[in-house]
Amino acid sequence: MNQKFTIKLKIELSFQPQPLICSICGQPILGNQKLTLDHYIPLCHGGLDEASNLLPAHAICNSIKNGHMPDEFEKQKKELYQQALDNWHIKRKDKLIVENALKNMR
Repeated sequence: MNQKFTIKLKIELSFQPQPLICSICGQPILGNQKLTLDHYIPLCHGGLDEASNLLPAHAICNSIKNGHMPDEFEKQKKELYQQALDNWHIKRKDKLIVENALKNMR
């Protein structure tokens, strides 16, 4: 991905008047949480580095989604979040994101 484009898009997103919502878990992305850009259609499946394919996401959620296609991810979402919670060494603030996402899936 063009690094200048990514930085520009992240800067534009960070100045939105309302809080950004993670495109993966649906929770707000707070100022102390790491913002990433999720490729809705992953690069490994032919997705492009274009604004129409890039959505704001928590870094932890983007890591959990990894290279899954959207429909595949939705089917496995709860299991993937639970695996991350159980097996990954994640920071406390990221753990809270994962725990809240799991609560919202029930």
